Amino acid sequence: MLRDTDSEVDSDETEIEESVEAIRTDAAQVRPNGTMYVAIVTAMFGAIMFGIDTTNFGAVVDFETFEGAWCVGKYGNNLTCSHDENFGASKNHQWLDNFVSWANLLVFLGAAFGAVLFGPPITKNKGRRPCISLGAAITVVGCAMTSYVSFDSVPIFFIGRLVTGMGIGLCCFALPMYNAEVSAPCIRGTTGSLFQLFVALGGLLASILTAFCNDWKIGMMLPGFAAIIVMLSIWLTPESPRFVMAEEGYEAGVEQLEKVRNGDVTKEARDMYQEIEEEEAAGQVRYRALFTRRNLRKRVFISCWMQIAQQFTGMNTIIMYSGTLFREMGFEDPLMTNLIFNCFMVFGMVCGLFLLDSDYGGRRSQLLNVTSIIGPLLVCTGVGIKFSWNHTLILIMVCAFATIWQMAWGMIPWLYPSEIFSTSERDRAVSLAVFTQYGANAVLLYLVPIILGSLGIEGTMMFFGFFNLANFVFVLACVHETKGLPLEDVPALFTSRRRFREWLGRKKLID
Repeated sequence: MLRDTDSEVDSDETEIEESVEAIRTDAAQVRPNGTMYVAIVTAMFGAIMFGIDTTNFGAVVDFETFEGAWCVGKYGNNLTCSHDENFGASKNHQWLDNFVSWANLLVFLGAAFGAVLFGPPITKNKGRRPCISLGAAITVVGCAMTSYVSFDSVPIFFIGRLVTGMGIGLCCFALPMYNAEVSAPCIRGTTGSLFQLFVALGGLLASILTAFCNDWKIGMMLPGFAAIIVMLSIWLTPESPRFVMAEEGYEAGVEQLEKVRNGDVTKEARDMYQEIEEEEAAGQVRYRALFTRRNLRKRVFISCWMQIAQQFTGMNTIIMYSGTLFREMGFEDPLMTNLIFNCFMVFGMVCGLFLLDSDYGGRRSQLLNVTSIIGPLLVCTGVGIKFSWNHTLILIMVCAFATIWQMAWGMIPWLYPSEIFSTSERDRAVSLAVFTQYGANAVLLYLVPIILGSLGIEGTMMFFGFFNLANFVFVLACVHETKGLPLEDVPALFTSRRRFREWLGRKKLID
């Protein structure tokens, strides 16, 4: 009897896998055109603001001019605000705790609340493009308040950081949604990964500029310069066909869809419209439903925990405290070391981007493979720092960690939530995931100084190395492969076998 049961389970699994592969093969017939690529690249350029901001402040805060403007006389004197190894700014807890940490924290708080409070109503009522453009405009204002119109006032600087975060949060909420709804299923992972590629390129650009330009005002304004381009260029792209179809009807949606596809779009448009009609009949998904509907609650948990898991891989700690960490590791020129580090991140991102929709990659497989490597690598890095291994060897391990991390954890947590929800669920569920992303960032900012103070740099590396064990278990248990599947079909992956077979039967009847 046990063998019969095992055989039935294997048969069910095979049937499900074959059905999913058939859907994936059918979806591969949807062909993108050049306009789609241009539109998504133009939109995803908005992520460069986030990339610049995650890197420029970590570098600028180490500028002597910045320390002179904001530390000397406010949080210390010429010695405690200097680069002195024993008594300088890196040891000045008043400076680090009361200014640097807060300046970092406020960006993430602004992004979290900007995404969850303002993102959904704007995208639902006005569209994806207005949300991206408004977010960019707000970022310009925030950056100006931390640089040229800060008036040497700490409160104004802090408000500027909060406003900058709100703008970035709006953009980072809308960009993955725009990609998911515009891109063809067969290439959606690659185009969605452009988000993290631009984040990495933004970090690299900020590293280069801050390595050769020591004007802290220009350094703080860098995300704003990119935001001006995003604010204007997004209006040159088509709107999401799903949004247009839901607001203006089937024909208007088809017209938008034809702008980003080659060939006949009838089947894709029909499936899209069917989902919209079903969701209109069921009514708007409320925030409460995100926690009360079993299948939806499961997907919300996965998308939110993926954001927490990303933060606790250890990468963002290195990025946020790059200048201080590299100096503490023993590198004499932390800015140049940070530049090398960012070059490796971009290389890893490009490798992951080409793997994600290929026969050799995927969301689940890349997360599992990468996590199984970066955990031990961080532990080895911590051991190397503890026992004063050669600085070059430590840098090689850190750069290897950055390269491998970018092949999965850099891009997939931004892409995955935009794929696993239906149109009526997507705005509120994705906003909650983005809120969790930046909320986890804020928590990390609070915890990292405590961890660094208690465990030192070597212990901190080991802590995050071991946390990746939990990340591996989470991916293994919860993450399903969404590669190449139409958005309308993805939520069914998270149902029980029985419900999946029922859904599959209905789908075959309709087709």
